[in-house]
Formats: sequence, structure tokens, C-alpha cells
Amino acid sequence: MRLWLTTSPDDFASEFDDIEQMFSRGLSRLILSKRGRGGSPYATENDYERWLMALPMECRDRIWVRGTPDLAERLDVRGCVTEASSLMGDVPESWKRVNCVAFCRSLDQLESLPEWVAGALIGPVFQPQSVFEPVKFHGIEVVSNKLNELSGADASRIPQVIAFGGIDHENLDEIKKLPIQGVSILGGIWNYADPVNAFIKLSRALG
Repeated sequence: MRLWLTTSPDDFASEFDDIEQMFSRGLSRLILSKRGRGGSPYATENDYERWLMALPMECRDRIWVRGTPDLAERLDVRGCVTEASSLMGDVPESWKRVNCVAFCRSLDQLESLPEWVAGALIGPVFQPQSVFEPVKFHGIEVVSNKLNELSGADASRIPQVIAFGGIDHENLDEIKKLPIQGVSILGGIWNYADPVNAFIKLSRALG
């Protein structure tokens, strides 16, 4: 099971040092997702470009940006995480060349993803640690039942599944029982005083 790290939504002093250390200690999948200015949910392309300039160029091959496939190509990163709904139906042929991870707003969207989509983010499984107010989450039983149902059908149509939402050391054993290929962590690493150490412990626990 692979560990995907989502960036902290806000910049902080030792951010790039921490991320570089995690890359050197085996991090292979980083989701670049930052808040924009003035209350915008996501940063602009220029903001992301400036952010990427602070890391060595070779790191880009391990980064998926929160945005469109076109944005991923312009930023020269490995791929993108984008809304599942935007990947369904007619899309530009160029999008199919990009390593796209679909952000699924519902578990039912898993069955509708086109075959060229590389992965699917599903969740929140648990109450996220990175939000200020409680949000609706699926719960481990609902996610487990849905994935087991799909694995009994045409499993080849389902891309790699990456679970997110409230995942940390305390509930990792429950998560490891799910038929998934990865977990995306945010608060389970960035909420700790030493994020690098939290990353190392989670990586070891995932095996």
C-alpha cells in the first residue's frame, strides 16, 4: 500500500525542508494542493509554479497537482488530482496522456470512471483532522462494503483506489483491511510538531 502525502493547505517556515526530507526518505507521491488568496479554494497556476521552484526539479516527477490535466502538463509534474465528474464523457485526447487521479465526491462515481483514469481518491473515510468544523464522512464499514461489492463485479474497470480522510497511526490497522492500493494523508502528518518523524512512522506502519 502506497502513502500519498497531501501538502499542508497553508505555507509554513520549514515546509520545503520537511518535504525534501520526506522525498529523501522514500516519499514517491505528493499531492500539491494549496488554498488560494482571498478565500479561493485553490491556488493559481502562478502560485503553484512559484511553489514548485523551491524544490529540486527532479521532485516534479513525484508530484500530482490539484487541478486539470492541462495544468499538470504546463507545470511539468507527474499528474493531477481532479474532480471525477470532469473526467467523464467527452474529454480532450491530450488528457488521456496525463496520469489522472479522480477525486470522487461519492463512492458510486468509482464505477463510472473511464478506463484511462489511473486512480481514484475516495473519502473522507473518517472525520478529517485538517478541517475546522465537522464534515460528512463515509465511515469504514460503508467504504468496505462498497469496495467489496465492486471487487466481486468487474474489478478490472476500477482504477487503483486511494483512501483519504482522518487516517493516522490510530486507525491504520482498520484501513489496511480495505482492498485499496494507497492512502492519502494530510492531518495525520502535518498536525504533528515533527511532520518528518510522523511520515517515517506511518511509512513503516504501512510496510
